[in-house]
Amino acid sequence: MAPRAKNKLAFIDRTLTKPTLKDNTNFAEANVLEMVNSMIASWIMNVIDPKLHPSAAYVDSAQRMWENIRKRYSIPNVPRIHQLKAAIASCRQEEQEVVDFFSQLMSLSNELDDYTKVPSCTYGAVEMMAKMLEQEKVHQFLMGLNDESFSTIRSQILALDPLPALDRVFNMVQQEEHHKRIMGTREPRCETAAAVAVTHSGKQYRERQQDQG
Repeated sequence: MAPRAKNKLAFIDRTLTKPTLKDNTNFAEANVLEMVNSMIASWIMNVIDPKLHPSAAYVDSAQRMWENIRKRYSIPNVPRIHQLKAAIASCRQEEQEVVDFFSQLMSLSNELDDYTKVPSCTYGAVEMMAKMLEQEKVHQFLMGLNDESFSTIRSQILALDPLPALDRVFNMVQQEEHHKRIMGTREPRCETAAAVAVTHSGKQYRERQQDQG
């Protein structure tokens, strides 16, 4: 992200052509490129695990440093896609709050999106495909929610036609979670108040019995 933001991605994606040293102008340009190369190499060194520093510290090219790390640790597309799909299929809320579960699921889904790019098209198919993919994420999110807490709101959402957008569905579920949390804090208070009322009523009854006796 940093090289792209600074328009320096060419230094690591093999698209940069170094100038030939024929005159002073090219020499000055080459010197600037070396400075930028060193800057990007330092960026990489700052974000990789310190255990990798000895194997990367003496590489004089940011592009070669990047490529060496990529070859050692990148996972081929097909196995990684399978891992991500398996993780998404088994992703469940369990004891997490809704926002944490949603973030976990979206992290997996967004990485999967990076591996499965939708091809460009001029006939509206891309928009339809994007909508289908978003609806798939909605279903994955709803399926992973705890049945005990969210079965009602899930049924209400699935009954809507068309199915709401993902951010809207998340908002609805989060509001339901907030409502249940508020009701959960009120119930013990109500039970305490009821117990006090019963105790007080019993005391009054005993006092009346004693008076009559």
